[in-house]
Amino acid sequence: MLRGGECDCCFETVTAMATARVDATSELVPRLVRIFLNVFCCTLAGYVLLGRSFAYLGFPPLYIGEITLALGIAAALTYGNLISAILTFPGLALALLMVWTAFRTIPYWNTYGLDAPRDAMIVFYGMFSYIIASLILRRPATLTILIERYKRFIPCVIFLAPITPIVAYSSGDPILWTLGSSSLTGAKVVDVCCHLTAVLAFSLVGFVRMRFLVLIIILLVELFGSSQERQAMLVFVVGCSIAAVFSPKRHALRNVLAIVGVLAVIVGTLAAVDFRIPGQNPSRTADVRHLVINATNVFSNSGSERGDVTREWRLNWWSDIMDYTVRGPYFWNGRGFGANLADTDGYQTNASDSGEPVLRSPHNANMTILARGGVPALFLWVAALGSWLVAVVKQLIKARQLQDDLWTGLFTFLLTYWMIILISGSVDVALEGPVLGIWFWTIHGVGLAALILHRHRVTTMLGPKAGVGVTGYPTNP
Repeated sequence: MLRGGECDCCFETVTAMATARVDATSELVPRLVRIFLNVFCCTLAGYVLLGRSFAYLGFPPLYIGEITLALGIAAALTYGNLISAILTFPGLALALLMVWTAFRTIPYWNTYGLDAPRDAMIVFYGMFSYIIASLILRRPATLTILIERYKRFIPCVIFLAPITPIVAYSSGDPILWTLGSSSLTGAKVVDVCCHLTAVLAFSLVGFVRMRFLVLIIILLVELFGSSQERQAMLVFVVGCSIAAVFSPKRHALRNVLAIVGVLAVIVGTLAAVDFRIPGQNPSRTADVRHLVINATNVFSNSGSERGDVTREWRLNWWSDIMDYTVRGPYFWNGRGFGANLADTDGYQTNASDSGEPVLRSPHNANMTILARGGVPALFLWVAALGSWLVAVVKQLIKARQLQDDLWTGLFTFLLTYWMIILISGSVDVALEGPVLGIWFWTIHGVGLAALILHRHRVTTMLGPKAGVGVTGYPTNP
């Protein structure tokens, strides 16, 4: 079928798996793996629907994300094909990044306590990618199972996920409940917009058909999110563009143009009637004016004092990080994992007694890696993510050449989802936490497995060029 971009050193492992000719559907899955997959899917769903309030469930300092990670490590070690998952170019680059991150975290454990490993989770959540990839490679039917579960979860994303940010906007109080000394909030509107954009991409590549009324609901939520946060608009535009360009559906681009037309009609109608949703915070009124301000503020000064100040604050902080790493004394080691970068760099905005979460990272995952791990960490970060991106795009193009619509759609969906979360993490504190961080590395892991399955002609779905059905192996490997 296709050939990917991983190292050939894992060829013997996967070839042995293929030549065994064992039908994965008839293989008994260990109970531990079944438990992990169920807990893992529920965890991902909780992050989408409840955001940080769900992330605080657990037994501090072990929360639901860390508990799920421990369960996944046990499942991967006892059942997964970890060697094949790691011995790829993206996998090896990520492993080296983890080693360097550990090197820059362990010395600060005594100084900063649990803050050190917590800050390092921006990288170590990448263990989820190894876990998911290893389980899929051990039993390729897992890929189909995950896709089917995602399909069934889509109605929850559309109809339930937007509830908490909209209620928070109208009430002015995003707090759902209080756990100890922590105030727990629901899902962020930007995170919801990321997931809704992914759902729209899932439809554009042909995996599901979307009714017109459902499309209107998604677009209305996206417009609401774009009026609140400018990155929500950027995520939507980039996500739809990637899905339209690479989609195997011939009419995908036309569908996106139709979506743009529907959006224009909606915005024009709302502007004509001066429609607005009153909120408790007058600086974040949901109306067309704020939508236009956020659109212009993405690339230039918008005239909005709040937006321009925030933009300048971020750029100044990022410039300072570049000064003391690339051009300064922290070139090799960075400041380490554990220090509060907002305090050390002089950009703290939330006082410890304000009731708001204390800011720790510079609203950009790339800058966080650079500031904490130095230039070597940034190099390994770019290598891990860049190699994955190049390999997936290469496989996607080959799938299009083979007119293999199912795999083209899968790679397009993974690329879109991965990219929009990375974009959100480049202008906000997203990958540093589990809510979007675990989703990001999960998609990364599914991509790692898909690359290997294609290279070694392991068929997991019935496509136009496939010679067998679900989770079998082709007759001419």
